[in-house]
Amino acid sequence: MLKRSSQKIIRPQRGSPERLADALMIRIFRGDFPPGTRLPAERQLARQLGVDRTTLRMALKQLQRMNLLRARHGSGIEVNDFRVTGGLDVLAAMFALEELPLEGSFIVEGLDFWLESFAMTAAKALVRMSLDEMREVERLMDAAIAAGDDVDALIAAELALQDTLARLSGSVLFRMLNNSTRTLRERLMRLLHQTVDDVEEWFRGQRTLLREVAASHPSEEQVYVGLLAALKQLTAGLRQRLLFGAPERAAPRARVAARTRARKGAQR
Repeated sequence: MLKRSSQKIIRPQRGSPERLADALMIRIFRGDFPPGTRLPAERQLARQLGVDRTTLRMALKQLQRMNLLRARHGSGIEVNDFRVTGGLDVLAAMFALEELPLEGSFIVEGLDFWLESFAMTAAKALVRMSLDEMREVERLMDAAIAAGDDVDALIAAELALQDTLARLSGSVLFRMLNNSTRTLRERLMRLLHQTVDDVEEWFRGQRTLLREVAASHPSEEQVYVGLLAALKQLTAGLRQRLLFGAPERAAPRARVAARTRARKGAQR
């Protein structure tokens, strides 16, 4: 689940319960505090971490709410197995912590989870949206295409599109799931743009698909199957790289610039 190569010591920022909670989470996730471990007494642990006891208590409370820790009366605080007790908040934290080196196979699990949930959410939205809502989605696709070699703008447009489809699905649960997986989605999007040759072309294809859905009125299941297949094809390169260590490809900016030069040359 985690890469074993990194043993960087994470030192919490004094006076920051959030930063301390992050530092403790990293140590739990990478196995410094294995499941079943009892943490040192509060005074001792605060001294080891270089923080005051109030800050430590606040950080530990946060980890208890995430089911990463469990307080046992008379026995102190015990570390839970996050693979067993963790929820979406733990998953979001793992993908949000840039200092945490995740194994490729675990990221692929996250990728598969996102593909399934997004295809399901988008299919539900696409079959029920109005003409005005379809135009709203098209504008977001156009914004992603217009981002060009600005990766941050492209990812922002993609996340906005995903958020809009979750809203248009009409499902509160799908919208909450979408909100809870934002850090996972953002990290996957950044990885994806290191392996996909032409995201702009993919968005153009999805815009065409959107119009076909509006014209032919397929079932939700048909849209789901078609969209999931397209997403799997789009992410095949990323999956290959994560599982088998495929060689690095040109950076997104360099690939987009090369395509732009080629198009200009063809027009001359």
